[in-house]
Amino acid sequence: MSFFEELKRRNVFRVGLAYLITGWLLLQVADLVLENIDAPSWIMQVFMLAVAVGFPITLVVAWAFELTPEGLKREKEVDRSASITHVTGRRLDRAIIGVLAVALGYFIWDKAVYRSTVEPAAPVVTQEATEASATQAPARPSIAVLPFANRSSREEDAFFAEGIHDDLLTSLAKVGSLKVISRTSVMRYRDTELPIPDIAAELGVSAVLEGGIQRSGDHVRINVQLIDANSDEHLWAEIYDRELTAETLFTIQSDISREIVTVLRATLTDEESSRLAEQPTDSLEAYGEYVMGRQLMAERTNQSLTRAQAHYEKAIELDPEYALAYVGLADALSLQVSYGDLYMLDSYAPRQDALDKALALNPGSGEAYTSLANLRHDQDKDEVAETLFLKAIELSPNYATAWHWYSILLDELDRTEEALEMIDRAIELDPNAPILGMAKGTILWELDRREEAIAFNLLQLEKSPDLPNLYAQRSRFLGSLGRLGESMLWMKAYANLDATASVSAVGVCNMWVQLGDAEEAERCYDAAEEAYPEASFGSRIELHQLRGDFEAALDLSRQIAERYPFDGPRAGLGYNYLSAGQAEAARDLAAEYWPELVGDEPVVIDDTNSWQVGLAGQALWLTGERERGNYLIDELLAWQESQPPPRVGPIFLHAVRQDTERATAALRMAMDEGWRFGWFRLRYRLFDPLLASPEWVDLVTEMEADIAQQRRWYEENQDQPVL
Repeated sequence: MSFFEELKRRNVFRVGLAYLITGWLLLQVADLVLENIDAPSWIMQVFMLAVAVGFPITLVVAWAFELTPEGLKREKEVDRSASITHVTGRRLDRAIIGVLAVALGYFIWDKAVYRSTVEPAAPVVTQEATEASATQAPARPSIAVLPFANRSSREEDAFFAEGIHDDLLTSLAKVGSLKVISRTSVMRYRDTELPIPDIAAELGVSAVLEGGIQRSGDHVRINVQLIDANSDEHLWAEIYDRELTAETLFTIQSDISREIVTVLRATLTDEESSRLAEQPTDSLEAYGEYVMGRQLMAERTNQSLTRAQAHYEKAIELDPEYALAYVGLADALSLQVSYGDLYMLDSYAPRQDALDKALALNPGSGEAYTSLANLRHDQDKDEVAETLFLKAIELSPNYATAWHWYSILLDELDRTEEALEMIDRAIELDPNAPILGMAKGTILWELDRREEAIAFNLLQLEKSPDLPNLYAQRSRFLGSLGRLGESMLWMKAYANLDATASVSAVGVCNMWVQLGDAEEAERCYDAAEEAYPEASFGSRIELHQLRGDFEAALDLSRQIAERYPFDGPRAGLGYNYLSAGQAEAARDLAAEYWPELVGDEPVVIDDTNSWQVGLAGQALWLTGERERGNYLIDELLAWQESQPPPRVGPIFLHAVRQDTERATAALRMAMDEGWRFGWFRLRYRLFDPLLASPEWVDLVTEMEADIAQQRRWYEENQDQPVL
């Protein structure tokens, strides 16, 4: 008998086949169970190893032993005439058929039932549904990706898990047919016990993706599951067990993104598909530096932004072709102008250089176009900036920052209703981002929806009590309502939270001026200038004005305008000429920088030129050019009627024309509306002719008495917590 025939006689083939089918079935069941309990990857690896090792052992046993009525015996001990291998073979055949049936049943269930949730059945189309679809477009598929759990034993791998999570969001954001909730909003659900349907309802999405990441040496295991928000059932799940490389990570992210698009029945254009396939970097180390920079930048403090800049620079050093790292560097520099001590002009060249490299490396980067638009906005090239913002939104419609920064541009262009619409779009994508809530609060305030703005600010503070700028915003709101003592409490809280920023330190000094305490303000400015000599330059102008030293204020204003040659500082110099009684100098300055205002052409007033119009109108009237001066003043008074309170400008405009009655009425209205910021300007020489009016003097006395009372209130309550 040949060796092959002997293998058949001893049922080795049947045993091997039965083992393979049974082993495959057991591995499928184990994979399903372990996937749903988020078991460590090594458990599945042990199962696979055991099945693999067991196969040759089983074949050896089938060859060497035979099953007899007396039990298992060594084959050489069994008499061939009494052998029952033919009976055992028939039993094995029936067993194999049974196991095959079970395996086939499992396969059908997995593909047709369990996986059917991945491809939901087409909805039944009724006449009512058809009529409704004619009037209402279908809702855009929407998803929230919850923070991934760090399954590694090392805590330092937590930032790695956050980076994968963040990059997956970035990848999904490239799909225009999907609404993707931004990172800031989903981070609050880390380790939450809140049910998935509740989370989805809070974020306004139809599906939620959750998962975990385990990093072990040069290996990574990522398990994800997509859950229907309404039914809380799995739509799709997968485990990725791969060697840890940059290529692997970005391939997994691309695969997950494509699966989500398929499952949620979104659409993916060829251009979007190409962008999903892009690999941002080949360097895991550079990727890690970029992740750290992005996380620090979200904190929006002076210290965190300088640290973020260092991480982006390190990422670029490790991979000079990492486009997103250049974008991050440009954004860190930009934000240091707003939240730190970087002088704006000094930021232009390095930001432009970084963005030139980013766009050369990735011409389709919506993030890079957003940052370039922001740079053009800072450079007062607003038309170019708007075009770039629209391009950025087209490329990355789920990038909340693009909508946010576009809203800031629109707000500054006096297109406030449009700005509100844009910030709402950003908040739709990132509903829990405090920086977006702060931006909306500012826009609501400018729309004269004060109560909404204050309530919105408080809501953001409850969500994010560690974000310093929310405290600064509340300080501004309260100060604009005339509540200077409370405003000082919040400004102090802001300075305590962001103790490394000159803007917060100087902000406290400025509040001492508003409270009329020149000595305390002097000490405060001394300390701020010692700590931040460059950033504090020019901060004492209002202190000079409080003391009535208009010549000192003028001299400092002149230095500022020379150092910062922009419209704002130049207009500030012009007003200081007026406060010092030098109307001719103010008129000459207006003619030099805004000649169209001193000519005879009509003027259209908006937020971008109202300050210059007021300066030119007052200077022209005071220097005898009454017709043009009256025209500019009247146009400005009409425009100011449309602005939110408190309306301070009319006080000065009526005073220039020595219209005591209207100036007094305007002061009364402004005080009732809450005007207190800059109250000491009532001591300008401009108002000397009004001192003959008892009504005017009474109002000024009332204002100064109120300031003194608020200063006493602050001194009595300065140790009270703000929250």
